[in-house]
Formats: sequence, structure tokens, C-alpha cells
Amino acid sequence: MADVARIAGVSRSTVSYALSGVRPIAPETRERILQAMSELGYTPNLLAQGLAGKRTGIVSLIFPVGEQGMNTTEFEYVQGAAEQARADGYHLLLWPMDPDDLGEMHRIVAQGLVDGILLMEVRSFDERIPILIETGVPFVSIGRPTDADGLAFVDADFEAMGELAVAHLVGLGHTEIGLVTHSRESLDAGYGPMVRSWDAVAAAASRRGINARLFPAASSLAGGRDVFEQILEGAPETTALVMINEAATAGLLGAAANHGWRVPEFLSIVAINTSTGSAERFMPALTTASAEPRAMGREAAQFLSARLRAEGADALQWLAEPVLTLRGSTAAARTTRS
Repeated sequence: MADVARIAGVSRSTVSYALSGVRPIAPETRERILQAMSELGYTPNLLAQGLAGKRTGIVSLIFPVGEQGMNTTEFEYVQGAAEQARADGYHLLLWPMDPDDLGEMHRIVAQGLVDGILLMEVRSFDERIPILIETGVPFVSIGRPTDADGLAFVDADFEAMGELAVAHLVGLGHTEIGLVTHSRESLDAGYGPMVRSWDAVAAAASRRGINARLFPAASSLAGGRDVFEQILEGAPETTALVMINEAATAGLLGAAANHGWRVPEFLSIVAINTSTGSAERFMPALTTASAEPRAMGREAAQFLSARLRAEGADALQWLAEPVLTLRGSTAAARTTRS
């Protein structure tokens, strides 16, 4: 470290700050330090730093991947967070973890393996949050519980998403709509995006005097096919769907095509909380009412960096405003079932 400081023309403490992220370092100074490290072939031992009582320079993003893995939109949250963490001098470690495994959460914090945590897939009441508060580890959630007072978070404005989606469909003449969410279990567990989406869509539909039904679906191709069969049998008058289940969307589109329900002529679809990259992979490309997940991931990582450096940690909350983007999956409501 002394050699790095000498070549970079800075003090040894400045090198230490640049590596640990304890204090902000000017970009040009950081660049000189990184260049000196490269010339010397020097790589700091993060474990040794931790044992010496210093920060490890590692932050963890805790995400319950589950059986279905990570979809495109979820990956963009992670990508944005990783990019920003790296820019702020941290390494981002993705830690797949069941939200009910509170013992594992305790172990991560107690062992001091990470300096801070980004928490995803937040429930309305999330038992992980009191653990993090009690231990004092800096954390920021992507998503928020019902009571978010005093918490640092970034979240999509699901109320605004639901309003945008329903308003667009009503403007096209749709009066019988549905919301396809994740499974009934996720709703019963209080998974925030599902609960808020249904509340928002139901309220927006009620204000406009139209009918809205809830269709929970497993997050899989089979789940999408199954939920379409439910619609076909139990609510064939449905002319439009709001989707917040990317894995099920592909299965539903396939099932609709097999039954002659052309999109958008026979069935319109608006996807909420879905990235541009994901929406444009479907055929037809999906109309969306969404914020930008990559930008939200970056903002959350910035908030965490600020908390780690004790910079205004009490006022770090952001609801990302959604935008309606018209693509090929919405059209005027059908007038006949043919």
C-alpha cells in the first residue's frame, strides 16, 4: 500500500480510503491509485482487511431467486445496482436467499462478511427488516413494507402504474379487465408488488365503473397457460389484461394464440413493472406502464453508498414514476366474440 501511495503521489491513508470506501475520493485521485495498483500488480486482500477491522468493500444484494430463477426485469435491477456499486468503489455480491430463512440472515450480518445490504422482494410486513435494524448493518430496500417510516428504499410507484394501465385500457373501450399476478401464495404472504398492484388496479377500475378480476398464476409457462384456461372458462368476456408476471406472460400468449384469441385484436395486454428489454422480447411487443428498473437499481446502490458514508441516511426514499409506453399489445376492445 505504501508503494501504491508513492507512485500515485498520495498518502497511504488516501489509498486506504479509496479501497475501503470510508471517505469519498476525487475521481482523478482514484484513477491514479488504480493505475498505480495496476502497475504494481497489487490486489488488496479483502478478507485480511476484514480481519484487521476495516471494511471489506463488499455489499450484498439479497434476492430470493426461487425455482424459476431471475427474469429479465429483475436482472436489470441487479445490473444497475452492480454498476453503481462498482462506480462507488464496492463489489456487489448476489446472495440468493429464501425470505423465510431468518437464520441465514442473522449469520450473514453476524459474520461481518458484507459492509451493507440491498434487500429485494420485500413483503408488506417483512421479518428480515427488524433483524437488519437491530443489528445496525446499513441497508436499503428495493421495494418497501407497508410501514416504511425511517427506512431507506427505492420502489416503483405501483399505484401510478395501475392507474396508467387502467386509464389506457378504458380509453380503448375496455370494460372487462383482469390482473394476472404471481401465485396466490405470494399474495397471502403479503409480497408488496402483488398486493399494491391489485389494490391499484381494483381502485382505478372502481373509479371508472368497470369490472376488474384478479387472476393469480404460477410464475412459469405452465402457470400462464393455466390462467388463460381459467379466463376462458370463468371470464370469457375479458377483453384486456394487466400483467405483472413475466414468466406467465409467455405461456398465456401461447395459450391465447392456440385458442384463436389474437393479441391485440381479441385480447389487449398491458405489462406493469416490466423493463423495455423484457417487453420487446414478446410477440407482439408489450405495452408497458413501468419505471426503469436499471435506474432504480443504480439509485438504491447510491443510497446504500450514502448510508455507508453517513451522508443524509434519514431522507433516502424514492418512488420511481412510471411511464406508459405504447407497443403492439393493446388495441380497441372487441365488440364480438369471433
